[in-house]
Amino acid sequence: KMINFKDLNEYVILNIFEYCTDNDLENLYLVCRRFRDLIEHCIYYRRSLDVVMSGCCKRNNGRTFNTLSYRDRLRISRNWCDGRYKEYFFFHHPKWYRCRIALEKNSIFLSYRGQIRSHKRSKVEMIERRNWKEISEPNKEDISDFVKKGDSIFAGRTNGSCFVYEDGVITEQKLHDLKEYLTCVDFQDHIFVTSSDKTTKLWNKTSELGLIEFELIKDYHEPYKCLRVSHDGEKIACGKYIDRTRRALCEIDIETGIKQVFNSDTSSIYNLLYKTDDVILTAHYDTSLRLFDKRTNRDELIWMDPFDASVYCLEYDGLYGVVCGMQYHCRVNLYDLRIPKKHCQMFFPILRKSRGSPVYSIACDCQYLYIATDSDLRAFDFKVDWAQSRDYRNIFVRV
Repeated sequence: KMINFKDLNEYVILNIFEYCTDNDLENLYLVCRRFRDLIEHCIYYRRSLDVVMSGCCKRNNGRTFNTLSYRDRLRISRNWCDGRYKEYFFFHHPKWYRCRIALEKNSIFLSYRGQIRSHKRSKVEMIERRNWKEISEPNKEDISDFVKKGDSIFAGRTNGSCFVYEDGVITEQKLHDLKEYLTCVDFQDHIFVTSSDKTTKLWNKTSELGLIEFELIKDYHEPYKCLRVSHDGEKIACGKYIDRTRRALCEIDIETGIKQVFNSDTSSIYNLLYKTDDVILTAHYDTSLRLFDKRTNRDELIWMDPFDASVYCLEYDGLYGVVCGMQYHCRVNLYDLRIPKKHCQMFFPILRKSRGSPVYSIACDCQYLYIATDSDLRAFDFKVDWAQSRDYRNIFVRV
């Protein structure tokens, strides 16, 4: 008696699928619903667990608006690595401004001049251009940095003042002197930290009868270019703009106030973030991206930019992918932390100016990449298999 292939049990079918090529699996995926479910949940699921940028991880999934199948994740990751995307332009402004962006699943937040604008994300438009919510007033001093966590926004201005936005209410206070330029801010729960071009301060936020007050815990009397509070809220990773002893990376214990200077051989750090509580990713003036491990007290991995451009900002996908905004031509580098000393891909946006622009802020989810230049916001959509590939992985290799 002849048995139809579709009537075999799942174990036998999956064993047969193991011998199929990728093209065969794609064709079988379209045969029937049973084959599609088997390939999706038994084969594509395993393959998508550790792919670059679109893998199954909490960090990037929490920012991704569209629901993606495991098949979609594999195709999107392949497009990231192949440089296959479509570019979009948003919010052009003729006057130069150093914009900051923060991405959530349903919204994207952009600073412009003295206010923060919240734009919804939808299936029709990746960013709704017409409808937005304005936080603060545009005629106030420019926002130099802001952080969005949960339902709270904490922002710093160029005149030393800061504001907290919670439950639709803005509370603004002068936390630094008028002549101090706030370079970076961050917070975790009730602990807030601010740094200017003169000093760094640690604050405790209290709320009583609906009124928010900031109580100064400690003044460190030392400025930092960038800082981040650790995930557990116990440490602050700090990077200096210039350090002549070439020890620009340090960490402050919030409870004791003790500063530990790390053995990272660098004179300037532009941006950093915690990969884990023991591992810090740092972006440097000396054209390098570094992975520093506190347990060994050294830079375990160093990636150098092939065009000798400084790394202005970075973002991490939660697994192995890191995107870095570079100093020139709006360029973005993609790195795979499993591949040492080599970039995974480069993205060169269309230049609207002959000189280009640095990438001042960067954000991403599984499908989209957002970069802030001095005149607009760029968005790359990687769920476009039909787009032309712009592959710069081996640009210095002779064919």
